[in-house]
Amino acid sequence: MFRGLCLHRYRRLRCFSSRVSSRLIKCKVTSAKCKVKNVEQANFLPFRFCTLHFAVCTLHFALNCGFAALTLCYFGWMNAVVQADDAAQPSDAAVREAVSRSLPFLEKGGVEWMNDRGCMSCHHVPFLLWSHRAAQAHGLTVDDKKLSEWDEWSRKDSLSHHNSHRLQNYDLGKVEAAKLPDAVREKLKPLIEQPFKTEAEFAAKLTPLLTEDELKSYQAIITKTAERVQNALDRNGGGMDVVAQLLLGSHGTSSILAQPDFRDSTIALMHRNQLADGSWPPGNQLATLRRWSLPTANQATTMWATLALAVFEVPGPKRSDAIEKAIAYQRQQPPQPDNREWLATRLLFEKQIGSADEVAKLHQQLLDARSSDGGWGWEKGVPSDSMTTGLAIYVLAKVRAGDDSAVFRDARKFLLTSQQPDGSWLTPAKNISNSKDPERLKVRDEIYHYWGTAWTAIGLLETLGKSGP
Repeated sequence: MFRGLCLHRYRRLRCFSSRVSSRLIKCKVTSAKCKVKNVEQANFLPFRFCTLHFAVCTLHFALNCGFAALTLCYFGWMNAVVQADDAAQPSDAAVREAVSRSLPFLEKGGVEWMNDRGCMSCHHVPFLLWSHRAAQAHGLTVDDKKLSEWDEWSRKDSLSHHNSHRLQNYDLGKVEAAKLPDAVREKLKPLIEQPFKTEAEFAAKLTPLLTEDELKSYQAIITKTAERVQNALDRNGGGMDVVAQLLLGSHGTSSILAQPDFRDSTIALMHRNQLADGSWPPGNQLATLRRWSLPTANQATTMWATLALAVFEVPGPKRSDAIEKAIAYQRQQPPQPDNREWLATRLLFEKQIGSADEVAKLHQQLLDARSSDGGWGWEKGVPSDSMTTGLAIYVLAKVRAGDDSAVFRDARKFLLTSQQPDGSWLTPAKNISNSKDPERLKVRDEIYHYWGTAWTAIGLLETLGKSGP
């Protein structure tokens, strides 16, 4: 009876293996004709086919040669799988090549944004500079002349938004300006739309235009009317997110943005724009292009601004008042660990100003948030994307809170197998954006395409020499 049962199972196994082999042959022919949309699937299909086909061949062989042969074939198969997996580990050389391929895409998109939009924006020009400076620092070929020109353009654009006073026509319609006589309003016309960096500069231009009596009666009203409010577009340097990225991306480099003239002026601007509660508000894009609440966006901007100030702070036992106020603000805010961008940024923030215990806790939370493909999604429950993965490995490589070499290897595999033919990386806006409108998502896809490519390049570069043998 036992012999009959074994013979029955033997025949069923042989029948099954024959059918699978037949279907695999058909599948191989069919897959050659199919278009694979997912880049990762395209890269791994040959490997998956070979291992499955080997398994079926092993089954045929074992059925004919017995259990001992089955055991030997099993271990041989496992060894082949392990060796193939090891061979697929992206080396430092492969990372350098991948980042080099991304630089033309980043140059094209960043320069077009400067020329067409005439502004930096937190998702384009600062990351054009940061990615290229990082590439240059790691020995990749970068056109230094172009990079210097982009730095100078950014310096001028940011400084044009360092204004404390600017009198505009609509300002004269404000309630506080109602007391100004028509004769005085007429005399103010030469000042309209002129930017002034300081109140003293504004007063120096105003004084010759009015009589002594007019100055006594109306100078305070005019000065107050012309004063730009905190974080107004013409007195925020392009946005607190932008200036933080400019400072962080240029730190330790030869960039003109790291020189005292721009650096000190920008730091002073950040101090002036810090709100009473110790925070810095986000720019419009960071506040509206993400699927998060405004308080969470405020936290993100405040952490990046604090990090930017901290890297340029003179070493000493006492931190600046601005940093102390920012830390106090951050300590009062509720944590948002399900948002991976917040989680990674908070880990970097705590490494700079927090305790070792908090760093260890956040480090483990970020590792636990990884997806099975080796990447990170922007928030819990969404697929991995290049932007969040690039940010995560950048932070982990900076923090060095443990041996993350295996983590870097997995993230590299995820990123290098999903790189596009033009050297870029895709980040679907639908996984991050607060909009569901197809037309708006199409526009945001282009923005996140660039943003994600830049963060991926920066993150990959930071892992060089840190992914083990």
